[in-house]
Amino acid sequence: MSGPLLLAAGFALAQYDEPRLIRIARQAVDEAVQPRTAGLVLEGKSPARPVFVTIESGGKVLGCRGALASRYRTLEEEVRSAATAAAAHDPRYPPLRPGVKFNVTVTVVERLEPLDDVATLRPDQGLVLRSGTRVGVVLPWEGKDPLVRLDWARRKAGVPQNSPVKLERMVATRFRG
Repeated sequence: MSGPLLLAAGFALAQYDEPRLIRIARQAVDEAVQPRTAGLVLEGKSPARPVFVTIESGGKVLGCRGALASRYRTLEEEVRSAATAAAAHDPRYPPLRPGVKFNVTVTVVERLEPLDDVATLRPDQGLVLRSGTRVGVVLPWEGKDPLVRLDWARRKAGVPQNSPVKLERMVATRFRG
């Protein structure tokens, strides 16, 4: 199990079993691409957290799904659901095909904080933009320039440039494998 990561503000992020969460995500993607009769067996009962799973191959995103609120009872179920959706149900990309070599990134959302000045956003923090019922999410390490990331969040949410928005900083733990 990995130790807690310390943030500049002094907050410790929760400890997670990185290899197990990556294994669950990879197995869920494999199962979504080539269903088997056995199905995925989840071990562990970690408290549920909001999660995003990104699937990449050769530096290109093949799918990314998740939520800003927990929908299941355990973290393991959250990871499995997000990975399955990223592989087969991301409307921006075709479903993943069998035989594609891929890596997964699991992003566990620790908390969202109000963000008054987007210029203070660091690359290791995500951005959440809200305008009415529309939401745009830019995960940690998706770009470095805060203004570019703000533009991406607006486009993802479908929010025009001059519309009023509420911004939040996403503090998250991220694993790749």
